[in-house]
Amino acid sequence: MTNNANPPAATIRARVHQSALKRVTKFWASRPIEIFLEALQNSRRAGATRVHIAVETLTEPSGHASEPPEPRLAVTVTDDGAGIEDPAVLLSFGENGWNDDLVAREDAAGMGILSLAHRGCRISSRACTSDSPAGQGWFVDLEPEHFTGRSDALVRSDDGAPYPSGTAIRFEAAESADMIRAALASAARHYPLPVTFEGETLERRAFLDGAVHAEAWNGLAFGVYRDRRQGYMEPDLNFFGLTVPVGLPMVDTVHGANWSVRADVVDCPGLELVLPARREAVENGFLAGMREAARLAIYRAMAADSESRPAFADWTRARDAGIHLVPPPRVLRPWRPAIADIDDWREPPKPAPAGPDALVIDCDPEPPEAQALWRAAERVGMAERLFEADTRLEGYEWYDRLDRVTGIDTQVTDDDGKTWPLRDFPAPERKDAAGAPLPQRPAAIRMTLSVTTPGDRTRTLHLPADLAFVGEAWSWIGDALPLVTRDSTLEPCRLAELLRLSFFSPSDDADADSWSTQAQRFDEDALHVATRLLHSEDSALELSITETVRREILHLVPNGRKVEISIRRPDVRVVLGDPAQPAA
Repeated sequence: MTNNANPPAATIRARVHQSALKRVTKFWASRPIEIFLEALQNSRRAGATRVHIAVETLTEPSGHASEPPEPRLAVTVTDDGAGIEDPAVLLSFGENGWNDDLVAREDAAGMGILSLAHRGCRISSRACTSDSPAGQGWFVDLEPEHFTGRSDALVRSDDGAPYPSGTAIRFEAAESADMIRAALASAARHYPLPVTFEGETLERRAFLDGAVHAEAWNGLAFGVYRDRRQGYMEPDLNFFGLTVPVGLPMVDTVHGANWSVRADVVDCPGLELVLPARREAVENGFLAGMREAARLAIYRAMAADSESRPAFADWTRARDAGIHLVPPPRVLRPWRPAIADIDDWREPPKPAPAGPDALVIDCDPEPPEAQALWRAAERVGMAERLFEADTRLEGYEWYDRLDRVTGIDTQVTDDDGKTWPLRDFPAPERKDAAGAPLPQRPAAIRMTLSVTTPGDRTRTLHLPADLAFVGEAWSWIGDALPLVTRDSTLEPCRLAELLRLSFFSPSDDADADSWSTQAQRFDEDALHVATRLLHSEDSALELSITETVRREILHLVPNGRKVEISIRRPDVRVVLGDPAQPAA
């Protein structure tokens, strides 16, 4: 019987398997932007003072005598740096020729030319050493099989290598010259050294250009921006020209500015970027501390702004860090009822002072209920007391002391004096807008608001109303049922408008009519329903016929000519008047 209670001790150690070499060509996308970014970084580390890029047009026979040669481009990147003393480091996975101090500060991994593993390249270099200011020049042609270790690369002497020192990298590109230039311009935009393309010095721009506040932290320079437009996953860190999104914080204020921050690397050994391409940051403790430091930099910039309007959470974090921010004033955005048509965007009202009698709508009524509430509030003169809830302000004493509307309940009283909850009010079945039966107009409607006061006490507020809607939100007019009290002065046009605001939500199906056509039909049906309900069946019929004639027939009638139409089904009689006579 074997006893496995105490298995033998063993140790293991990390290693790189030979098969990894066969996959090195998959480590880079090999686009021009990746090639230029890494080439520029290598030039900077080599102590170059400038980098020059040249493009040469090549031709290659197509294989058919009748066809012209297909043009190809050769791109050469040349710097005046210290050069490469040992060519072997070009194909040594993870090895590099940089000094220990640079490796520690920048985590230089020695994988730079892997961006050319798919394309192949020629590298020519002359090293500047302590023994000789201008060493022996050399060049090597590298193909994919050299990068994967399947073949040896031959190094030859090269009197034409950059002098007195430097490195030139030449590769062929299928991209156009314009694409090459665009990729290089992007790579050089925030690069610390001048870069020329075919004799033209490319534009450079400081990464923190436009910042309203700057400060240093652990080898980084933070720049804080006020109301800077920033796209999704836009780079917010500059690593010597290579820009990376690292998720630095943004601070939204209450009806005020938007604050953001960017970081520029100066000398930051603690920052770790994912190798080999360095297009994202390693999530570690340093990055978490960096984000918190960036947030505090924003707070310090906001402290100089008397109108910073911080959310309570930001005000508290700043206070705990010893940074004083001015609390926001006692203003809120006035509440306006929701609209069923989500494409009908309207400019929200500007923030206004919230008095001690302000009511915060801390619930989310659907458009029919919201429109009815707004009309009821307008009728009793309290609409201007209604404000939107803003959770960013929770914690400020003045906001927490405001009353909040947390629920709405509507009741309808019929002619017999019986009161019904709105959802239970007996309504006739409706199948179409034109001829569907309408309910009797109720004697009274009352909306009861549940109000939470400071200290979580509750009370109720009763609003007399003359309008309520039965029916699901975002329904068509045939399913919408307006209830209007007998003593209401509501006019058909206004009721039709309220029906549209409460229910109209156009279909976006491929076979649906256009938005304008759907809106026109809804408006016609809504006006017909409103006229039937508030006036009479005959009035609604007259209105519908008139609108149909206006829409379908009016354009056929000559300008200034009278046309009389009489209809007794199934007969239609049309009488044309004499043409209008021109004035003497």
